[in-house]
Amino acid sequence: TLFPYTTLFRSMKEKFKSWAFSKEHGKCDVITLIIYLLGVCTVSFFHEPWFDEAQAWAIARSGTIKEILFEIPHYEGHPPLWHLILAPFAKLGAPYELSLAAVNIFFMTLAVAVLLFKSPFPKLIRCLLPFNFFLFYQYGVVSRPYCILVLAIFLAAVCYKNRNEHPVKYLLCLTLMCAIHSMGIIIAGAFCIVWLCEIFAEKYRAGKLATVFKDKRCWLMASLLILVLLIIVEIFPHYNTYTPSSSNTDELFSFNFSISTLLRFMLIITEATVGQMPPGPQYIYDYISLIPLCALSFFLFALCCMLFCKNKKLSIFLLTYTLFASFCVLLYSSVHHMGLVMILLIYLFWIILDENGRIELPKFFVSLYNSVGNALKIAIKIIAFLPLIVPITWTGASSYLDIRYPYWLNEAADFIKEYDLEDYRILSPWTQELVEDPEDVWGVDEATLDWEDYPLINGIAVALDPYFDYNVFYNFNIDDPEQTFQWHKSTTEEENEEIFAKWREQGPPDVVLDRCQITKVYPDIDVNDYVAVKRIEVYKPYKFKTDKQYITIYVTKDLFNKIGTLKEITAKKLY
Repeated sequence: TLFPYTTLFRSMKEKFKSWAFSKEHGKCDVITLIIYLLGVCTVSFFHEPWFDEAQAWAIARSGTIKEILFEIPHYEGHPPLWHLILAPFAKLGAPYELSLAAVNIFFMTLAVAVLLFKSPFPKLIRCLLPFNFFLFYQYGVVSRPYCILVLAIFLAAVCYKNRNEHPVKYLLCLTLMCAIHSMGIIIAGAFCIVWLCEIFAEKYRAGKLATVFKDKRCWLMASLLILVLLIIVEIFPHYNTYTPSSSNTDELFSFNFSISTLLRFMLIITEATVGQMPPGPQYIYDYISLIPLCALSFFLFALCCMLFCKNKKLSIFLLTYTLFASFCVLLYSSVHHMGLVMILLIYLFWIILDENGRIELPKFFVSLYNSVGNALKIAIKIIAFLPLIVPITWTGASSYLDIRYPYWLNEAADFIKEYDLEDYRILSPWTQELVEDPEDVWGVDEATLDWEDYPLINGIAVALDPYFDYNVFYNFNIDDPEQTFQWHKSTTEEENEEIFAKWREQGPPDVVLDRCQITKVYPDIDVNDYVAVKRIEVYKPYKFKTDKQYITIYVTKDLFNKIGTLKEITAKKLY
């Protein structure tokens, strides 16, 4: 009685396999692109731009072309192309959130279209890849220059197979990678080094090594190298460039090698594919959770080495990953950079399939697979698909969190506008870092702690100002209030005192956005004269988690009584 159903099941299975592993392009790709575009647009409608997105828009809106080209890159760490692309929209007064999202979606949709219509992946993989966390959410919804970097890498994959016959096309793709981001310089540089070695090997085997410098490809790469050197000069950090881990170039380039450095080097591949590191190991269970992640990282790295060695792409993988990961662990990185390793893996499998038509597996993989039972074979297939499926679940989780919870900016801007607080002196908190963490953090008077001040670093002001027609913070860029972006500059104690003196000339603030050491600037002020009137929850999603914090708004008692409709809330006092 089960025979007809068994036959039907087998027939459906064969049809699915025929569809899933077909490399033909058609309606399925069009439908996938439409779904991707609708999905990204939907989540972007609810997404509030974060600081990095706001900073880029502020640079495009209030930075001069001279500053964007020659001054700001030293403090931003990447070339100015993204700011130049945004500049016409920002300077002509286009809507902030809409324009920023539209530009990003345009380039990311182009990248996904290249993936869908030009890549050699089977249909099932090709139609699932656009919904990878990094392709959909991190680079599709969050508006950053990575959308163009991904497009350039995918275009380079298309041109790779014929790079020796048509080197100009391939080099143009690498040029775009270098022009859009410093990470692009690292990736393109690794590609060129491997390609150059292949050219030398080719000439050596042909007995024409002496003619290598007459080769058009070498001259094109030499031209790209000149451009890259100019870009490096343009973006090389000044002596006082501030990053979250350093306040000057001496600290930035002081490398410390340790076991943790090696572990972070390896963990990047897991973060890019199937794992999620804790936000920052602080407790014993954070370190314990790293043990399986580290084991998984070494396994994934070894697996990639074996696969790419079998398919003759080990040199590209090892060199690119080593340069990229070393930059991340020794100089600077953030979690969104990890996605570029996923893009690198897509690129490598793409060029292998383009050249060979299939992915060759090591012989012992095949022997091991053939020696196990059917149940284990199914388990192996499921595990093999995890790097494809897990990032899609991250996309769903982050998209839900972004839609479900607001970031905080709109609520803060609406509150300021509702009570006309922009007509008063609003103080934006500046960055302060403890010189040394206290042994006991409980019950410590924060004002007595030793803080390092960076008054030019005003992240809250940068994030909020795009919602207003002008700079609403009297202490932000006090020498040039028309500028609504921040300079990532560290300052000396003497420079800090000069800046604080200019703040004092404006008088004490009527409104303070979030807790800060106000007595550092105004020694005679009484913090009891300020009452907390608003607490705004901050939600910043990443994969399965969201970074939950809160912002508190304070006003003077005089302003509180003058407005009359505000309500005091329980909160920590300013210090």
